[in-house]
Amino acid sequence: MLNELERLYAARFAHGDQKAAKNRLRGQTQDKTHHFSTFRTGMLLGLALPAFIDGIYLSFLPHTRDELPGYDGLLFVYGILFTPVLFSILVGINILVWSRTRINYVFIFELDVKTKLDHREYFEIPALLLSTLCYAFWLSFSRIGLPHFNPVLWPLIWILFAAVIMFDPLPVLFKTSRWWLIRNTSRLLTSGMHRVEFADFWMGDQFCSLVFSLSNIYFLVCSYTHSFDKEWQRCNTNSGRAWGVPFVLAIIPFVVRLVQSVKRCGKGREFRGLVHLWNDLCFDLLMDWSVLRPHAHHPFLRNELLYTGFIPLYYFAIVTNVLIRFIWVFYIPEHGPSIMLRTWIAAMLEMLRRVQWNFIRLENEHVGNMDQYRVTREVPLPYSFDDAGHDSDGDEDDERKSISSWKKRKAKQPMRSVQNEGESTARDELNVAQSRD
Repeated sequence: MLNELERLYAARFAHGDQKAAKNRLRGQTQDKTHHFSTFRTGMLLGLALPAFIDGIYLSFLPHTRDELPGYDGLLFVYGILFTPVLFSILVGINILVWSRTRINYVFIFELDVKTKLDHREYFEIPALLLSTLCYAFWLSFSRIGLPHFNPVLWPLIWILFAAVIMFDPLPVLFKTSRWWLIRNTSRLLTSGMHRVEFADFWMGDQFCSLVFSLSNIYFLVCSYTHSFDKEWQRCNTNSGRAWGVPFVLAIIPFVVRLVQSVKRCGKGREFRGLVHLWNDLCFDLLMDWSVLRPHAHHPFLRNELLYTGFIPLYYFAIVTNVLIRFIWVFYIPEHGPSIMLRTWIAAMLEMLRRVQWNFIRLENEHVGNMDQYRVTREVPLPYSFDDAGHDSDGDEDDERKSISSWKKRKAKQPMRSVQNEGESTARDELNVAQSRD
């Protein structure tokens, strides 16, 4: 029976490809348990918490600043590394919510159903990176190893550890998913050379919210080149000495998004493709989220909502999305927190805005796919049978009666045009003939 089912599925839905049919059918029958994934994630996050709290406490002690010449610079380095790691944890919360609300993110991102990660599996690698980063942070400010071991080396050791984890070629720690991330990230650099899929511009948007860490790669290299001496401020872009390389690194995600928008604009018909070049405050609300509808069931939202138990959060997201867009006013006052601290706070707020954006963006994409029948092959026919329980099984009289009854119901409706009516009837009769065959 299994062989016969695979043969029929291959003939009808996989263009005769028996291997593709087996992969598709058997990919849905895997039964996994995630108890150990949940345990490992919880253990790693639990171990990270005390190291992070004690590291914060130690970093504020006066003698810590005295014993570490590059104290401010080292703290800024950890801020640079902490932002993308925390962002990866929050994306896991995105996946968790999408799963609970049955948003088909696997279809949207075109993931392989056999190797896709459950949200509990996804959390393992970000939790591992966060836990080790917290302990590197604690080891640096606890000054363990002084004077024989320089505490500023712990961030560098962690960077090497994270690189080994992400680029490990061995089939451990979800190699397929890790290489999916690396492959799709590398595709961003060649956006104009291939078709832009949803995963491409979604990844581009994520990196646009990580500009803080990307632009400060120069600061990391420069600081370690000068061994974090008392003159580490020379590496700070705010000093006005070095801004060219950080500026180039910062604009790369935005250039990628521009190329993707131009690419999609060229594929659009008439002026509809130009909408991809128009992106401001309004674009998030009107295009990405499809809210601010005048006649929606909930004011200023849309009729199709999946987070029905959290309606107030839609309004909160709309307001905060607009406000965080104006975070640049945070840099205007001359007095107050240092520019480095303001930059990190702005980066954290932009990261939170993007995570919030992800929830509604995927919901809108999923609703659009359902409306246009992109998630199913069973598109409803333009007519219905009189007796739903009757199986004609090729009976021509029953088929003619069904067509006649549909024509009568259609005649009672306002006619749009004779030409359209004739084309519609011809299509219906052709569909019935094909189903009889």
